[in-house]
This record gives sequence, structure tokens and C-alpha cells, in this order.
Amino acid sequence: MAYSLEEAKALIIKAGLELVEKKLIARTWGNISARLSDEEFLITPSGVPYDQINENNLVVVKISDCSYTGNIKPSGEKKVHAAIYETRKDVNFILHTHQNYATAVSVDGVHKDFAPVADYALPGTKQLTKNVKHVVETYKNMDTFLMARHGALIVSSNYEAAFTKAIILEDRAKKLYDAVATTKSSNVESKPYLDDYAQMFGHSTKAVEEDPIAVKMIQEKNTLAARYQKNPKPMGFFDVFIQHLVYKKKYAKLKDSNK
Repeated sequence: MAYSLEEAKALIIKAGLELVEKKLIARTWGNISARLSDEEFLITPSGVPYDQINENNLVVVKISDCSYTGNIKPSGEKKVHAAIYETRKDVNFILHTHQNYATAVSVDGVHKDFAPVADYALPGTKQLTKNVKHVVETYKNMDTFLMARHGALIVSSNYEAAFTKAIILEDRAKKLYDAVATTKSSNVESKPYLDDYAQMFGHSTKAVEEDPIAVKMIQEKNTLAARYQKNPKPMGFFDVFIQHLVYKKKYAKLKDSNK
């Protein structure tokens, strides 16, 4: 059952705060949405910290073409959410998280027995939307997914179930991580990049100076991923370069908006 606008606003704000409290989200990355009807959904804004999200900066987006009104830009992954709502009529609430252990497990993209995995693609691209739509449509009875090198995706009929599944997923991912990590040396030299500009944020001199706490968190997450993988491999040069450009643009824009 779809939510009213007021219900959706309240639940998305609540979800954001709880994800931060439970440490299932990293900085402003990830996104939350709720279905309003067969034509529209409500989603978190782009680049706004979860503790600053309020009923005035959430964005109503059309499922058919991802259009929206107003000056507030919705999450860059709005097309992923739209594709899911269009494909799965049973889904009314979506969480895309960068929770530590599920993200670490998602790096190699091979644990389809753990959770269905959407193939790798750069963030915000048509290919990523296509890959997610395919896996969500293929596994119609599933509600927990991994996005290769990009964290977790939880789809559900309601907020309560989605949040519970996010917690269960992290617990299962930690157990899987522990099982693999115990067979590896703690001294891992090759660190794979997680697939989003968060990693570029973690390696930027400017970021280290301006937000050392966030940088430490990103570096720890990256180390988790490296220790988890049986054969750690960094992302290709082209992908890292493109993400670096994306990072520079988004980080600069965020800083300008906060002045």
C-alpha cells in the first residue's frame, strides 16, 4: 500500500536518523524513498546530511520519466528507485545503504548465494539502473540485494520491514566477512576501491584537511573490503579517474552550498 505524502515524509526522515544511529549509512551517501502512488515516489535530496533532511527538502519524483519540480535536486540514484517501483508493484519503501560489512561483501560481486547481486556500473548511469532493474525483476521474491562494489539495496512493502532487513543483512554480511577474513593475513597491501566517489573522498588531501573523521571512516571501510576479498583487485584506471572527476565536482558543489 502506497503512503500519503505526509506519511512518506515522516518515515523517510525517521529512516535517515535511524540509519545514522545504527551506523548503516556513510555520510550523505545512499538514499531512501517511499512510493506515493503508481505514478510518483518521494526521495531524499542529493548531498544533504541525513540529520538535516526535513519535510521541506524531500523531493517528489515521477516514476515514468524521473521529472520533478522545484529547486531541490533529488538523489542521483532516482532512476534506480523509479525502475524498482515500476518493476515491482509490491515495493513501497526502498533503502540504498553503504553499511560497512554489506558494502565490503559487495566489492567482489560474486556472492549471489548470499544475496542477488546487480552487476557493476558507475554510479548514476543508465547502465547501473539497467543492472539493478534486471536483478530486482529476476528475483521477484527477494527483497535484499547487493550492488557490486556499491553497497546494499533493500526493497520492501513498508518501512518497518525494510529497516529490519537492513539490520539482518549487516549481521549476515559480518558473519560472512569474518569467515573469509580469518583465513587471510591482517596485513593487506592491495586495497580495492569501492565503487563510488566516497573512495575518492577518502584519498583526497582537501578532504583529509576538512573532514578527517569522514576520511577515517572511508579508509576503514576500504580496509574491510580488502581484508574480506580472497583476491583483492583495485578498480581499473578509467573507473577511478572518472570517479575522481565526479568526486571533485560534487564535493566542490557541496562545500559551496554550505558557505
